[in-house]
Amino acid sequence: MKWLQSVVIKLWGTILLLVSVVLIALTILLLEFFNSFHIEQERGHLAKLGQQVETVFQAHSGLEEGSATAIEITDIYGATLIATTKDNTVETNISETKAKRIIKELERQNWKAVDGEEGETAIGNYETFNGKAALAYRAPFITESGSGTMYLIEQLTNIEQANEGARQIIQLCVLLAIIGTTVFAFFLSTRITAPLRTIRQAVVEAGEGKFDQSLTQRSRDEIGDLALAFNEMSSQLNQYVTDLDKERHLLSSILRCMADGVLTFSESGELLATNPPAEAFLAGGPVPDELIELFQTVMRKEKEMTVSFEREGRFYIIIVSPLLEQEEQIGAVAVLRDMTEAQQLEKMRADFVANVSHELRTPLVMLQGYSEAIVDGMTESDEATKEFASIIYDESQRLSRLVNDLLDLARMEAGYQEKRVEPIDAVPFANRMIKKFKQMGLEKRVSFEVTGPDVQFEADPDQMDQVMTNLLGNALRYTEDGQIKIEITEDRETISLSVIDSGDGIPEEDVPFVFDRFYKADKARTRGKTGTGIGLAIVANVVRSHDGEVQVESELGKGSVFRIQLPKKQRKRTL
Repeated sequence: MKWLQSVVIKLWGTILLLVSVVLIALTILLLEFFNSFHIEQERGHLAKLGQQVETVFQAHSGLEEGSATAIEITDIYGATLIATTKDNTVETNISETKAKRIIKELERQNWKAVDGEEGETAIGNYETFNGKAALAYRAPFITESGSGTMYLIEQLTNIEQANEGARQIIQLCVLLAIIGTTVFAFFLSTRITAPLRTIRQAVVEAGEGKFDQSLTQRSRDEIGDLALAFNEMSSQLNQYVTDLDKERHLLSSILRCMADGVLTFSESGELLATNPPAEAFLAGGPVPDELIELFQTVMRKEKEMTVSFEREGRFYIIIVSPLLEQEEQIGAVAVLRDMTEAQQLEKMRADFVANVSHELRTPLVMLQGYSEAIVDGMTESDEATKEFASIIYDESQRLSRLVNDLLDLARMEAGYQEKRVEPIDAVPFANRMIKKFKQMGLEKRVSFEVTGPDVQFEADPDQMDQVMTNLLGNALRYTEDGQIKIEITEDRETISLSVIDSGDGIPEEDVPFVFDRFYKADKARTRGKTGTGIGLAIVANVVRSHDGEVQVESELGKGSVFRIQLPKKQRKRTL
């Protein structure tokens, strides 16, 4: 049982055992002392009684004459008197037969001389007295009528009664001492163990992570020193754990904020920890075989390795490094880097360079060709010269627009373009924009329509003109024998302008990237229709600068919807 292991029980048991041993030993010694003391007293009493009896015999000049007096004296003391002479005369206060039987028993006893007195004494158990113990005194006597031997026998009943009384008193004292010792032991052990239990409880709570507790030093002994040592230990542990928590939270925050995925593996290949990008990569599934193979290679070769692979249309680079602890390899950490956007950006840049080069080369070639023709006098008439000059002018305008678009986009992304905010009426603005493309629409058999309420909103007219020009131009470029509609809607604080066409539509995989710089849809599908890839990027930048949003919905072969949502009131800019 657990309570038997308590320090209180152990201390109480130890103290009680020691006290009990001492008291038992003391009891035995005291009882032996009292017994010896009483026996010695009785020996002295018997010796004196014997002297009185001998004096009586001598005073009466014989055994028979003094026997009555002697018997009377011994009866007063409660002793048995047996006196014998050499001629076997017996005088006694008991029957002669019984006296002779006692004399035979007395002859078998071990006699001991009495210090300072004549005669001898012996202690034994006598059958005549039913086996009870008795003290016997033997001494010779001489009278005028002769000599003989005198025996005085006294049963030890009184001594046994005195010893029994002393034993009861001693046992009562022992019992009281044990009870007092028990109370004292519990008091002492409680005084000792109470602070120990407090310290134990504090240690248990510290084991559960409560390091901010402090114990009170109630004494200046070892237990008080233990409480102080615990307080110091608890304070240091609290500081260490706090530092570890800060470091752990810092590392966890760094891992969560990393754009790259991080996966930590044990030596056996078990996945120990991941961060959100890595969890998104795994998507609740198993670790890819490419990563497992790379992990096994790194563990075998004990060096960092890198591999790239494609998964579900995305490109990744994985760097796996061994984890070392005291120069022993305990696992590996993998850094997963999604290179899809970088590759797409690189592809867009390459496409942009190709597109810009083509767009620049075409007007430049025409400018060069027609100008050389004019310089070389290859024109046959003034009419032909004017025609060549008109082509040169148109191509220079086209080249100027391309350069201006590039400059506008650069200024917008750098934040250098200022806004001139004015109230704009939505319906007149939409009608004015449609007029620009009406002639081109007739050529492609495309009709235009404006629907919605005439709402007034604040914006930069020139920048909004540029936005709608790009959106309508794109819609007309990819629409034939169809319709283009500008739909106006509003709510309490915003206005939406939607350019809806029934043209070719945009492939689903291209929709997320249509507002990226230099991005153009599939060239095989849109050959001869694409622009420079800058127009929609300009649209997105202008709308964002007006605290608005631009969205696109499209289905291949069914047309597209470009929706611009702007606040009706532009917030004031503060420096």
